[in-house]
Amino acid sequence: MWAACGAGFAAASALVPAQLVLSADSSHRLADMLFALRLPAPGRLLDLDGRELLAFSLSLFALSVPAVAFARRLVRARRLRSRHAGVLRLVGRYDPALRATVLDDDRPAVYCLPGRSRRVVVSSGAVHTLTPAQLAAALAHERAHIAGRHHLLVAAAEAFAAVFPHLPLARHGGSAVPLLLEMAADDRALRRCTRDALATALYALASGRAPRSAFAAGGPSAALRMRRILTRTAPDIRHCAGC
Repeated sequence: MWAACGAGFAAASALVPAQLVLSADSSHRLADMLFALRLPAPGRLLDLDGRELLAFSLSLFALSVPAVAFARRLVRARRLRSRHAGVLRLVGRYDPALRATVLDDDRPAVYCLPGRSRRVVVSSGAVHTLTPAQLAAALAHERAHIAGRHHLLVAAAEAFAAVFPHLPLARHGGSAVPLLLEMAADDRALRRCTRDALATALYALASGRAPRSAFAAGGPSAALRMRRILTRTAPDIRHCAGC
């Protein structure tokens, strides 16, 4: 819903400069083109007069601003993840049983790198601190982020907030979308693990840290998500191996 509202606002903002240029009897033609979500046929563009071409160019420029911001966020995040993945190849070791990279660190942490460098990372502190059920829940949470391509929605929310910093929709969406994605990953993990296993894993990992552009099972939203998980009234009959 946040993404739909942001896309609708961006499309409406693209129409504003065009409406200022076009006359009332021809402005609907441009709106039809933009809301069709595709470029018009070349022949149709040739039928536009000078004012309509100017309006169409202004609308495309307005749409390109958030699109360029989104692309820049993706490129920057990919660069950070690739750099961190290179470090992990040097200092981490892959555990086939966990299907994750284990990093020697006494602090309990579980996080994932989405995108092309996708992998789940577990600290040795988390392996020693968490029970098998808790560790399975944390790993399921991180794999849900990767499978859902949540990094794309986070980049879109951040780009929208950067382009429209004074817009309440963008300001609140920039903080709401990451939290909602964490909750979505929790819900997907609960398909395999019990609520107690996931909630206690979040408690153990609440103070853990993750690099930028990564998703961490713990983090500052862990307390809110724990309360949400434990106060759900629906019975949980789904279990994972060892939960």
